[in-house]
Amino acid sequence: MMPNILKLLTHAIKEKHCVAIRYHGQTHIRVLEPHAIYTAENGEVLMDAFQVRGYSSSGRPTPFWRPFRLKKINVVSVLKESFTTRVEEGFDASKAKYKKGMYAIVDDRRRAFVIPPPVLTQTVSEEMGPHLPKNPYRR
Repeated sequence: MMPNILKLLTHAIKEKHCVAIRYHGQTHIRVLEPHAIYTAENGEVLMDAFQVRGYSSSGRPTPFWRPFRLKKINVVSVLKESFTTRVEEGFDASKAKYKKGMYAIVDDRRRAFVIPPPVLTQTVSEEMGPHLPKNPYRR
């Protein structure tokens, strides 16, 4: 496995971006929604991904879930295309296989940024500077 592949895939999972890969020396492209990178019981590093388009050596029509061995991924390109977590298609971050040796996993617990409503007091108005006339161009 090339050192940058793990870094690129981890970034794609964190940002929820699709990736295009070449797998196992093949020239065909596969487009995936990576959801988790973890260590399997045999010590191999795997990625669970939802393949949305591209080549399938089994001829299986997309979309479908599939584990990919990171050591067999030859090329990775992070795409601008984003995805949503495939919960309805069976993704569950609490699966036992993800408990041991987790590298990255899709996380939907993002904190919302909320701007508090303005407090209408004299102190806040003074801190904001002087009031402008309603129409400064009118004489």
